[in-house]
Amino acid sequence: MKEARYNMLNDCLDAIQEAHDLLEEVRDEEQEAYDNMPEGLQYSERGDMMQEAIDTLDESVDNIDEVISNLESAISTANNPDIMEIDPWQKLKVGDVVKHKSFGPGVIVSMEEKHISVKFPDKVSKFMLPDAFEKGYLIL
Repeated sequence: MKEARYNMLNDCLDAIQEAHDLLEEVRDEEQEAYDNMPEGLQYSERGDMMQEAIDTLDESVDNIDEVISNLESAISTANNPDIMEIDPWQKLKVGDVVKHKSFGPGVIVSMEEKHISVKFPDKVSKFMLPDAFEKGYLIL
């Protein structure tokens, strides 16, 4: 994973953790307000509505806990040095063989910053980098 996307994942995790903490705070305050109500009001329509809100907030906190766990797992996987390296097509050089989904195998005959030319049996075609690989036109 590119470092920029890895950093974006960490930013997402931070924002979601902040939302999680705020939801817990609201839930705890609502629970405290409910607990401090006279018992007669707790069993009223108002008390029922407060308890329903508390239950919904609990469920939301649990759901966000799961999202946080999934993101932490993705971040841990993405932090693997083998995954953080450059994209494979950035290591290409003239003479390497690539495969086109329609034209079959071809040999790289020239490379520029944003373009690659590939000689196939019947023609030479020019492709944009990295689009040709990201969109699946060319395969390493």
